[in-house]
Amino acid sequence: MSSFIESAAALMSNAARQLDVVAHNVANVTTPGYKRRIAFHSVLSNTGTLSQEAPEVAEVRSMVQGKIVKTDNPLDLAIDGEGFLQVRCGDDLLYTRQGQFAQTVEGLLVTPQGYILQQAGGGDLRAEDGATFAPDGTLMVDGRTLGRAALVRPSDSAMLEDAGESFFRIAGGATWDEVTDATVRGGMVEASNVDLGQEMTQTMLTLRQAENGARLVQLYDDLMGRAVTAFGQGGGR
Repeated sequence: MSSFIESAAALMSNAARQLDVVAHNVANVTTPGYKRRIAFHSVLSNTGTLSQEAPEVAEVRSMVQGKIVKTDNPLDLAIDGEGFLQVRCGDDLLYTRQGQFAQTVEGLLVTPQGYILQQAGGGDLRAEDGATFAPDGTLMVDGRTLGRAALVRPSDSAMLEDAGESFFRIAGGATWDEVTDATVRGGMVEASNVDLGQEMTQTMLTLRQAENGARLVQLYDDLMGRAVTAFGQGGGR
């Protein structure tokens, strides 16, 4: 009988985790550069290799490129192709496809979170009034080159670690390679790759999974009730 409860607990726990993932995706549908989270349970379920007793649901990120949209800010950046922009958060380097940048009074290009855009070869990239980006990421003003935005990709994408919102860091031992086959589009940003239709479908599937878990609990309760009744009747004879 305990297998009923174990299966039900696994189903309902997985369903709760998947609903959390869906909720996070929906909350970031308008976040530039956001990459959709996918519950690992969903990935394995498509192959039929996951048992209902799996105690945990892991997550992966969909790196499918989002739609590139025009903005009114010439310092915004969108990557058309593979790769990430490199930004500095204190002493830490993070990687992102969120291309929203504003120029500080010191000329630094910062994200809404205050992270500073880095240039190829290292160091903060500084802009001047009227600067724009060329397709290779070079920042120019009046024909002068101010620097080039660092555009990189991990040597092993499995080493990417979530750093919140649209940002990533790399695990120890991984390295970054410079990207030369992507195009940087100034005055544009990459939109979130969340598809509300997909999230709605996932929500419906997850609710059915939770309902199955609830049915197992109800079945277990019914069986236990019948057993108690049967033993009670037998004991009274």
